[in-house]
Amino acid sequence: MTKVEQEFLERAAGILEVPSVAPETDFRAGPLWDSLTAFALRVMIHQRFGRELSAADLEKCRTVADLMAAAGVER
Repeated sequence: MTKVEQEFLERAAGILEVPSVAPETDFRAGPLWDSLTAFALRVMIHQRFGRELSAADLEKCRTVADLMAAAGVER
């Protein structure tokens, strides 16, 4: 796993308020999933990875790996 991948996983876990996530984690299954969490993920991806995800783009994502791909983080 690259440093960028690890950083993404750590940032995503922080936003989702869970100890850790893996690429196969269904990030929508957590108890804190709501529109504010979705917005926070979009902001993190934009600020750190320079990708602008629309709400429709995010809607297509189910796993953390999907988010990483949308953010342009290579696996």
